[in-house]
Amino acid sequence: MQQIPYDVLVDLVEGRLAEAEATALRARIAADPSAQAEVAALTELLALMREDDSVDAPEHVIQRALRLMPRATNRPAETLRRFIASLIHDSWRAPQLAMGLRAGERWPRSLLLRAADCELDLQITPSGEQWQLAGQVLGPEASGTAILSGPAGNVTAPLNDLGEFVFPPLQTGRYTLTLRQDDLEINVPELEIGPEIEE
Repeated sequence: MQQIPYDVLVDLVEGRLAEAEATALRARIAADPSAQAEVAALTELLALMREDDSVDAPEHVIQRALRLMPRATNRPAETLRRFIASLIHDSWRAPQLAMGLRAGERWPRSLLLRAADCELDLQITPSGEQWQLAGQVLGPEASGTAILSGPAGNVTAPLNDLGEFVFPPLQTGRYTLTLRQDDLEINVPELEIGPEIEE
């Protein structure tokens, strides 16, 4: 006996078939134990769905779950948008307006950069004889990676849910910082990490 299509069984259980068609289908199901089992399961499932009064998860929870899911491989490749960040503020270059700062107190060094629809906040602080670089991407939420290329090669740090990242202690030198988020890549070339160079 030919199997009854699933969507026809759903229409029968939902009462969407014409009376003559529904009567003929019920007679056919009465002679087919597997179809009877399918109709019983469908009836139970639809009853549970009608009784369900649960509330949808908050939008931010749904978006986070979607970010955690692996991307479909059959989706067409997205175009990578690449930007070079432009400097908006450097605490070394700004006048010291805060009262009570001791002369020469320059740490942490704060940098604010902009690229596309994002801003990048960087903090450089001494860590023994080395330097600590931490930052945050301010803009649309997206998972990603920060890559620092410099004297000792490449170092990678993941971006957390708030777009924050921290690198392990670094030696003095000139670095290139690259941030990758989905279809976006932001580059910060010529990032000086270390003591202030007198000009």
